[in-house]
Amino acid sequence: MNFKKVLRAISVVGPAVLVSVELFDPASIVTATAAGASFGFDVLWAAFYSGLMLVVVQEISARLGVVTGKTLAENIHERFGKFYSFILFLPSLFLDLATLTAEIMGLSLAISFVLSVPYYVATIASVVVTIILVIFGSYDTIEKVVMFLVTIIFFSYFYLLFKLDIPLLTIIKSSFFPSLNEESFYYAEAVLGASIMPTYVILHSGLVYEKGWIHHHHKGIEDLTRKEKDYVVNERVDSVFSLLTGTLLNVAIIACAAATLNKGRNVSEFLDVAFPFYSALGNIGLLLFVVAFASAGISATITVGLASVYNTFGFLGLEKRMNDKKFKLALIVWLIIASIASFLSNKIQIIVLSQYLNGVLLPLVVIPLLIITRDEKVMGKYKLGRFATLLALVIIMTTTLLFVVPLLH
Repeated sequence: MNFKKVLRAISVVGPAVLVSVELFDPASIVTATAAGASFGFDVLWAAFYSGLMLVVVQEISARLGVVTGKTLAENIHERFGKFYSFILFLPSLFLDLATLTAEIMGLSLAISFVLSVPYYVATIASVVVTIILVIFGSYDTIEKVVMFLVTIIFFSYFYLLFKLDIPLLTIIKSSFFPSLNEESFYYAEAVLGASIMPTYVILHSGLVYEKGWIHHHHKGIEDLTRKEKDYVVNERVDSVFSLLTGTLLNVAIIACAAATLNKGRNVSEFLDVAFPFYSALGNIGLLLFVVAFASAGISATITVGLASVYNTFGFLGLEKRMNDKKFKLALIVWLIIASIASFLSNKIQIIVLSQYLNGVLLPLVVIPLLIITRDEKVMGKYKLGRFATLLALVIIMTTTLLFVVPLLH
């Protein structure tokens, strides 16, 4: 292995690490655990293949952000006009709220459990911590915080996987060879929706701006400087390295649930989600899970909050970034609304449903992304090739089939 290439890969990770949170945020952990509990290793394929699809979609979105200097939502508004943007904005508004609510629910449940405080106190704490980090922290600070928290989550689950001693061949076989059980399609769609969220697809195109990896779009598309061309390379390395690592973690979460929870078990409360850690490691495992889950919650509340604001301004044709006062004010409003919605009952079911809806609505974002990035006038020599286009079309077909097939029976 070339040591210099390894150092280069580590040095350029950033935006995709924040985006990779969608693979193991509280909503994804709950969804993956519920899927593993309900259908065992039979849903591992959904996590594995959706992770590969995620790399493709997010790399396309990040490339668009680097080349145009605008988010996907802003590009959609510019390309398709106010009417289509507003039509897309409405489901996006609902989906962002549902996703952000799910993340606040997950974080608040963890805080409430570990500190033995009422849920409403934990919710207030969740929102306050997020506001402090985003309002008073720079992008670099947020990136470092999320990287640290992601590391905690990664090592926690892989330590559990090691302790459970699950045969590696079982994991590989179940990941590569789909088990096409129609009864599992709801969870497969939810796992896919938890892996490739429309919210995060748009977020990635905005985070490359915050990182400084953008071409100044007032110049010609073929006038990229050498430094700006390096941004495209950095974005690709970042996307592949970070998102494939996140995919492995998502597979590990389902495998741990499948190995410890009885197949067909209903995951309906926080302790059910924590059970894989508790069953293998006892009270220490429970504490480790709470730390990992809370880390995921903080990371996700930050990133989904940012994504919600990017979507709001982008679909309305307004270019706003993190250092703008209106951006920060909109973020606070989003967090308050979502925190109020987080008091709904049946929290675990709502979290899983929000991820399912992400999968159902994903084509509404991926199709415009394909059209824009296939346009040579917009992307120049960085326009989407045939192979990447084919992979993106497979994603659209997969999410559609997982939704439609159960409805026909």
